[in-house]
Amino acid sequence: MSEIYKRKLEEVLEEFDTSVEEGLNESQVEENREEHGENKLEESETKSKWEIFLENLNNIIVYLLGVAAVISVIMGDWVEAIAILLAVFISVFTGYFVEVGAQKSVEALQSMVDTKAKVRRNGEEIEIDSTELVPGDILILGEGDAIAADGRLISANNFAVMEAALTGESEAVDKDADATFEEDEALGDQLNMVFSGTAVTRGKAEAVVTGIGMNTEVGQISEMLDEDKDRESPLDKEIDKLGKALIIVAFVAAGLVLLIGILNGQDTAEMLHVAVILAVAAIPEAMPAVETITLSNGMSTMADHEALVKSLSAVETLGSTSIIASDKTGTLTENQMMVEHLIIKNDEKYEVTGNGYEPKGTVKYNGEVVDVEAENIHDTAALNDNDQDLLKLITNGFLSSDAKLVKQDEADENEEAENDGEYTIEGDPTDGALTVLGHKIGMSPEFLKETEFEQLAEIPFDSEKKYMATFHKLPDNIYRFIMKGALDVVAEYTDIDDEEREFWSEKNELLTEEGNRVIGLASYTVEDENEANEITEDIEGWFDNNRKILTIDGLFGIMDPPREDVAESIKQTQEAGITVKMITGDHPRTASVIAKEIGINNWENTMTGKEIDKMHDSSDFINRIRETAVFARVSPENKLQIVRAFQDEGEVVAMTGDGVNDAPALNGADIGVAMGIRGTEVAKEASDMILTDDRYSTIVDAVREGRIIFENIKKYVSFLFACNMVEIVSILFTIIFLLPMPIQPLHILFLNLLIDIGPAIALAYEEAEDNVMDHPPRDPEKGLVNRQFLSRIIISGIFIGLGAFGVFFLFHNFTDVSLEYAQTATFTYMAIAQLMHIFNVRKFKSFGLDRTLFHNKFLVGAMALGVALQLVAVYLPFMNNVLGTEPLTLKTWGIILGFAAVATFIVHWLKMLTNKIGAEE
Repeated sequence: MSEIYKRKLEEVLEEFDTSVEEGLNESQVEENREEHGENKLEESETKSKWEIFLENLNNIIVYLLGVAAVISVIMGDWVEAIAILLAVFISVFTGYFVEVGAQKSVEALQSMVDTKAKVRRNGEEIEIDSTELVPGDILILGEGDAIAADGRLISANNFAVMEAALTGESEAVDKDADATFEEDEALGDQLNMVFSGTAVTRGKAEAVVTGIGMNTEVGQISEMLDEDKDRESPLDKEIDKLGKALIIVAFVAAGLVLLIGILNGQDTAEMLHVAVILAVAAIPEAMPAVETITLSNGMSTMADHEALVKSLSAVETLGSTSIIASDKTGTLTENQMMVEHLIIKNDEKYEVTGNGYEPKGTVKYNGEVVDVEAENIHDTAALNDNDQDLLKLITNGFLSSDAKLVKQDEADENEEAENDGEYTIEGDPTDGALTVLGHKIGMSPEFLKETEFEQLAEIPFDSEKKYMATFHKLPDNIYRFIMKGALDVVAEYTDIDDEEREFWSEKNELLTEEGNRVIGLASYTVEDENEANEITEDIEGWFDNNRKILTIDGLFGIMDPPREDVAESIKQTQEAGITVKMITGDHPRTASVIAKEIGINNWENTMTGKEIDKMHDSSDFINRIRETAVFARVSPENKLQIVRAFQDEGEVVAMTGDGVNDAPALNGADIGVAMGIRGTEVAKEASDMILTDDRYSTIVDAVREGRIIFENIKKYVSFLFACNMVEIVSILFTIIFLLPMPIQPLHILFLNLLIDIGPAIALAYEEAEDNVMDHPPRDPEKGLVNRQFLSRIIISGIFIGLGAFGVFFLFHNFTDVSLEYAQTATFTYMAIAQLMHIFNVRKFKSFGLDRTLFHNKFLVGAMALGVALQLVAVYLPFMNNVLGTEPLTLKTWGIILGFAAVATFIVHWLKMLTNKIGAEE
């Protein structure tokens, strides 16, 4: 049954065969449960450990290593095969254990909450588990209740619902059971409906259940998450391109050797063996392990910055992000209504500082703190007129509020430690703002009790009258009637002239234009005890007979304020070349004001969900959304449409959010970022990363870390591939000159798995060479494998490889040493030259042998370990037998170091030359 909000209540009750007075009977409940099932959302399946293992195994370089291992076994080289498989093992299982650990962390963070529901069945009101609700149940709702199903309102008394998690609306929505609609309305405007996943903030209501489980609005959003992400991360694409390039290099190198050998009359079987060795040399066996360890390190670093990343590839994706599309309520703002401005009758405007519901802050006038405290109530004569009026306004607001401020750890002693010190509001969020303001000047329920304040009567808020009123006894036998509501309503109960009415209207408009929800407050002070008794006994009757006697005390400007860190974070993000978009279910004016306040570029350009629905299929849609900074009143589907449109244009999109309504876009974005403290479970499940501190600045830290990771990936890929090029070039030249192999197969594996892997891993810990947030995100079309990057690898490999060939040629042709000695010298040159190549790799714009080298102790240690391992390979008798090496003389070491130094400085000079040419281009 669709569009229930457009149907008459009688039709809905008839459709579900239910009665308002009796509800469903037991047989109807059983029939409906059999037809519709339990009131549960379908739980998405988490990846099994086996699936995580297979994902880490599904790597093109791992496949190449596997083929190389098989060929080594066929050729009888078991030591080579074991060494290669060891590299595969390290890579696969490192990634496996890291991702399993991350999954456990996410499961620990997410919590399941069982809720109860009150229904009328067989004419009796009973409480049941929310999972037992069925369509047709008569749901009875009261303040503080979590709504567990969708329903059409039957009746509503002073009833308001907080729907922020579903719609993004930052204020509680006043519901109206009698509202009728003919046109299509957004969820937030369907005033005669209640929805699963929302909560009652005020009043009472009854509703007929119209949807449960997956047939609720929340369920429909969950269904949008069923489609798994089919987009590869930027890093996955780059690694795939590298793997394909690797296959080409391996086959070309092996084919060249085989062809040259046959043309020179060499033995075909011997040449085939050499070709296999060269193919093995072309494969950087350590690369999968280094990639996994690098991303694992990034995952750990992000966890230290309060960002829990679920998968390894997501670690780098943020570094590639070009657009951050962010939900407003609860992400950019506190999702905690707060009084930001006060205006009293003397045309004085005050600002209130603080952060959300935390009862800390001050009242300021022209930037100066106003010294007004609750204790001044006992001696108002010590205050000037304006301060007296200000104190009265704040006091009256506090007295008229039904909301309570509760410390989170007091509300639930079992809360997680990270929530300690957080405050929450029990009651209406707007009332909560007045309560928190009172606390900021020292008011509290305890203070009222100690100073003999007492509430004597109340007129509850009514959606038709649109005001509420309370009557209080104050110290010194003074009584006060207080009324609050929208200014135009409050003004009707005051005896003000046209001039004063115009004054307050202008102030109301001023606060409204600044994005505030404006609450007007008026009062009447009673000193006669008989009149006070009359009001106490029949407050509504007295008020009906005493209109136009109130005096306007002032206006409260209330809004959901931006988080403290957001403005600076937005500034850093935009300076880094990342476009920020606000996507919210809230009103366009409110959203635009917040966007302006936090500094989003082009904040004045807004677009609504209805506009998106009309043009999302048009060719001009992408141009329109590029120009738009604020998307307001949007549906979950609209959010996903925006994300997909940008992705289709090649943008890397990060989506941040905390509500159920954000989940489809979180799931569909290249990386979804959910809030860990205030975020809903659906949002956390749909995301790739969870901010455990809910701070937007954590996203900036994650972007910075992602960019550093990519820079370091470039460094170790450049290092590993250049080292492999060294081996290929030296072997190719010896074949061309009809010389024996310059090194043995085990030498290649020793270099690739022992000498190179340590420095490559240590490069993952390199600091940023400059401020990585000072330049725009990298162009996805100019990724890791581009002409400049490949040319640098090839040039480095050729010149260092020529040095290796030179060392072998020198010792083999111009000395009387054995072939094993010449191979040992070449093997040692490669180890030393490749370690020295670190100095050219770790700095893109300069030489890496400087004081910053010692900032990376892992790298210094890895290089020292590499030298030590080479000495072991050369001088330990056991290793001489295994590797076929011979001890080298001091003179030989001098020659090796000379060749390595020359090659290193030539490569450095060529690097600086290519940098200069690139800069000029």
